[in-house]
Amino acid sequence: TLHNTYYSPYLLAPTAKRMQGPQFMLYLCIITIALLSSCCVALYEQDEDVHTFANKSEFKSKVLDSDGVWLVQFYAPWCGHCKNLQPTWSHTASMLKGIVNLGAVDAATEGPQMHIAASYAVGGFPTIQIFGADKQNPEEYNGQRNAQSLIQTALDNVVKVVSARVNESIPGSGGGSQSSKDSKVVGLNGSNFQEKVLNNPEVSMVAFIAPWCGHCKALLPEWETASTRLEGKGAFLGTVDATTEQSLAQEYGVEGFPTVKIFPGGANKSHSDARDYHGGRSAQDIVSAALDEVDRTGVPKEIPEITGDGVFKETCEGSNKICVLVGLPHILDSMASGRNKYKETIAAVAKKFRGGGAFEFAWFEGGSQFDLEDTLELTFGFPAVVAVSLDKNAYVVLRGSFNEKSVSRFLTSISTGRQGTVPLRKIPEIADVEPWDGLDGTPIEEEPLEDIMGWDDEDEL
Repeated sequence: TLHNTYYSPYLLAPTAKRMQGPQFMLYLCIITIALLSSCCVALYEQDEDVHTFANKSEFKSKVLDSDGVWLVQFYAPWCGHCKNLQPTWSHTASMLKGIVNLGAVDAATEGPQMHIAASYAVGGFPTIQIFGADKQNPEEYNGQRNAQSLIQTALDNVVKVVSARVNESIPGSGGGSQSSKDSKVVGLNGSNFQEKVLNNPEVSMVAFIAPWCGHCKALLPEWETASTRLEGKGAFLGTVDATTEQSLAQEYGVEGFPTVKIFPGGANKSHSDARDYHGGRSAQDIVSAALDEVDRTGVPKEIPEITGDGVFKETCEGSNKICVLVGLPHILDSMASGRNKYKETIAAVAKKFRGGGAFEFAWFEGGSQFDLEDTLELTFGFPAVVAVSLDKNAYVVLRGSFNEKSVSRFLTSISTGRQGTVPLRKIPEIADVEPWDGLDGTPIEEEPLEDIMGWDDEDEL
C-alpha cells in the first residue's frame, strides 16, 4: 500500500533517460495524486476489531437491529483528531470485544458511508454516537477520548440496557410502563421528578430500587397493590431505578435498597421536605402511612356528589369495587347545616374504610335520581345508604339508622361476608343535575289560589 510509506520517484518511474519534457511533468502529477490519496485512505478498513459498513442496509442489520450496545465513530480520513483517536479506538475495540461493539463510518468521503452519516447530523469530526437501548435515538458521547473513559461509558450503557430489560418484569419501574394493567405506580426519573413529585400538591411515597435487589422485588407487589388503593385519595406511589438515576439517588442520600421517601402535600416542595419511611412494607402499612400524611399535610378527597353518569361510573365501575351511595334529604328539608352534618358522617365513615381499597363513596340528593332510587329500592325516605357491586351485579340496603356507628357496622358486615345481598336487575340510568352550591335552598313561592283561578273581590260579591 501507499499508506505511511515514502516512495522515491526513481523506484516507480521509468529510467531518467525516458523522463523528458511533458512526459516527466505528467509523471510528477501522478505521483503527487498518489501521495495525497495515501493520507486519506479509510482508517479502519484493515482493523479486525472495529466494524465498518458497506452501506446503510448493513449498518441497519449490524447496529440498529442488534440487541447489544454499539459505539460508532463518524470520522474524516483527513482529520487530525480522527487520526490521533485511531489507536485508542482500535485498542478500546479489542478490549471490549464480545461485550460492546465499536464501529467506524467514513462520513467525509463521497459514497455509501457518507449516506449513513447523513442520518445522524454529524457536525464535526470525530463524532461518537452511543447506540444503547433505544437504537433510534442514539446519545452523543462528549467525554474524554481515552480508552478508560470510552470503556467506562460503554459498560455504563450495558448496565442501562440490562436494567431496562429487567424493569420490563418489575411493576412500576423504569420510565412509566407497567407490567400490571391495574398498577398506578408512577415511574420516576430525573426529567419528570420535579413535575410529578415536587410540584405536585398530592402526598407521595417514592421507593428507590435496584433491579437486582431481592428486597425490592419483594416490596414491589405490595407497592403496586397499595397504589391502586390510594388512587383518588390525595396520595400516589412512585419508583426510581437508582442504578440508572444515580444523580437523583445521590441527591436523596440513597445508600441501600429499597429506600423509601415520603413527600408531604402541597406544591413547590424541595428535596429537604422528604423524610425517610421506616414502617412496614405490606400494602396495608404503606396505604396507612400515605393516608396519615394526607391527614397531616395533604388534601383529603372530597366525597363526590352524583351529578351525572360520569361520577357514577368513576365511583362504581371496576373489579372488586363496592360503591357506597348515600341519598341525603332534599336541601329544603335539612338546609345547608343539616346537609353538612350528614356529609361529615359520610366522611368519617369513609376515613375508617379508606385503606381497604374496596369501598368508594358518593352522595346524591333524594328525589334527584329517580331511576337509581327505583332500581335500588330506596323508597323509604332519606338519608339512605346502599352498597352496590357492579362487578358482582349485587346490592344491599342499610335498614338501620343513619349514624357513624351504624353505617360502619353495616360496611364491616359486607367486607366480612356476613351481609346478604340482592341481585341487581339492571344498571340504573343517572340523570344530569346541577351540583349543590353549598347554600340553603330557596323555597318555591306558591301563587295564591285567587291568582290561579282568576278570582277577584267583585266575583266573590
